Amino acid sequence: MFSLVAFAMIYMLSQIRIHTNDKISVPVCWVQLSGPAVVLYGFSIFSQPGSDRDDFALLVEENKEHFFYVHRTFYMPIMHVLFAFCMVSMVSSLYLVRSKWKDFSEKEFSPAHVSFGAPLVAHVNAMQAYRSSLQKFSPNPPGTTFKLWLYRYWAFGLICATVMVLVLTWKFFSHLPGWCQIDVEDDEMPPEPKETVVTRLLQNGEAGDEMRQDFVSAAVLQANESGALVRVLRDGKMKYVRSRRMPSMGFDPIMNVSELMSERDRLLQHLSHAADPSRDRGGMTSFDDALMDTFNEPSRLRASSGRNKLNFMSFDASTMMRGDH
Repeated sequence: MFSLVAFAMIYMLSQIRIHTNDKISVPVCWVQLSGPAVVLYGFSIFSQPGSDRDDFALLVEENKEHFFYVHRTFYMPIMHVLFAFCMVSMVSSLYLVRSKWKDFSEKEFSPAHVSFGAPLVAHVNAMQAYRSSLQKFSPNPPGTTFKLWLYRYWAFGLICATVMVLVLTWKFFSHLPGWCQIDVEDDEMPPEPKETVVTRLLQNGEAGDEMRQDFVSAAVLQANESGALVRVLRDGKMKYVRSRRMPSMGFDPIMNVSELMSERDRLLQHLSHAADPSRDRGGMTSFDDALMDTFNEPSRLRASSGRNKLNFMSFDASTMMRGDH
């Protein structure tokens, strides 16, 4: 019941959010397909007797009639509404994936791509749960047009989900060794999360997300800029180093350097800082904290002068040749 209440509170907000924010990634747009599906599948447990004693009670005709009356009056209307939301989410997900597929298809395969399997499986499970409830409590005969259409839709979704899960699982395990053994020998060290400009913006409460925005979330930019800790073998010992050479950060494929610089400029512009992406940066090749002086940012956003290490955002010819851009 809690999941039903939570769903009623946030579902429409999430739909508005993903349709008004162009920077939300394709996997996130697809994952929202599982929202009403999980709620519908979980709610279907109310149609099942809770114990053997309840099963025996249904053998009494009076109890059976009352059981079916209650479920047809209260249970099935909610199931119909959840089914409608499942279909809305399917149409919404397909539309968003189609509209954003061009840019997403250029990304290399990553763990974020694997997230396409589970939401579709959840949707198919919800369709089966709805079919079962419909067959059990609906007064209409089995061969109606809607029930035949629902069966064909469920069968088609089951085939698509099975094929998708098998393909994604095979690709996941084939790429897994490369994801677990990251080469960081010639990798520039990214800054720690607390050293990024975006972190200071978050701490000052200036980079909060809005319902409608044309820039990437500050939290996503922070994760992309600072990378993640990976365990590598150095001098015969396993050590943790920070690197951006992983294919994704959660449900978002990792941004390349040019994308990250551009999106951070967009965020700074939104915060009324003079960060023009088309401005000549005076030959500077690093988008480090020192570069923020070029954008005339307030002193509270400038880094301390004690940091002199090479910044991972160096966008020079060597970076281009390595293919990290």
